[in-house]
Amino acid sequence: MKLIFKKDDKSQISVFQVVGDEEQEFSYVDMIKALIESRKMEEPEIQEGCFTEAETKSIQRMVEFINKEICSTDEAGSGA
Repeated sequence: MKLIFKKDDKSQISVFQVVGDEEQEFSYVDMIKALIESRKMEEPEIQEGCFTEAETKSIQRMVEFINKEICSTDEAGSGA
């Protein structure tokens, strides 16, 4: 599961997801399905030159948090 973040000329942020080799509009339901299957979110693709350093770090922290939560859920489920 990989997310793509883009910002338009009015500073509106759009999120897309990569499904297979295809870029699709973001859907929470599809994201959850993909995370259940893959058990990991890939490093996000962030449109260069459009996001501030703070925005970029925030997006990266979100992905790290999701991966950490998935990992801890896996460990709890396996009795580790």
